[in-house]
Amino acid sequence: MSSTNKTPNLNLNNWVGSDIPKMADFNEDNSIIDLAISDHTSNSNIHTTASEKTAWSTPFYMQTYTGNGNANRTISISAPFSPKWGIVFKTSYTPHVVDINNEASYHYFGIFSTSGSMNGLSISGKNLTVLQSTIPVHGMEYRTYNEAGSTYLIIAFR
Repeated sequence: MSSTNKTPNLNLNNWVGSDIPKMADFNEDNSIIDLAISDHTSNSNIHTTASEKTAWSTPFYMQTYTGNGNANRTISISAPFSPKWGIVFKTSYTPHVVDINNEASYHYFGIFSTSGSMNGLSISGKNLTVLQSTIPVHGMEYRTYNEAGSTYLIIAFR
């Protein structure tokens, strides 16, 4: 004989003192519980996957590189994802310098994205291309994202 009462949510056996539990009752309850847990964990609409948890716990990635002075350089970003956007800047330095005597403007900060970037930066997959201007790229503006001996920080976002 199964139980006199059932639980409200999973309809499991809920015995009273006069009930006589049987092994079949326990086996049926275990099957109901197993099915409920399996339905939950396999439903990607209500259950977080391992890759989603990883994405949430690693929304950005930081790395540095030292400039080598080359006019065009590709930096491989070591992030566990392909960045959608990010920023690059020379560490311990101002983002922009105006040289009034030479009528020049030097940019040490830039934003890149898969849908468009500031002049001097571009991203393709995990490869970030940076420019070190030898001539002005616009008016008297120089992009300085690979100055020899300078340290730059990349902050890449999912």
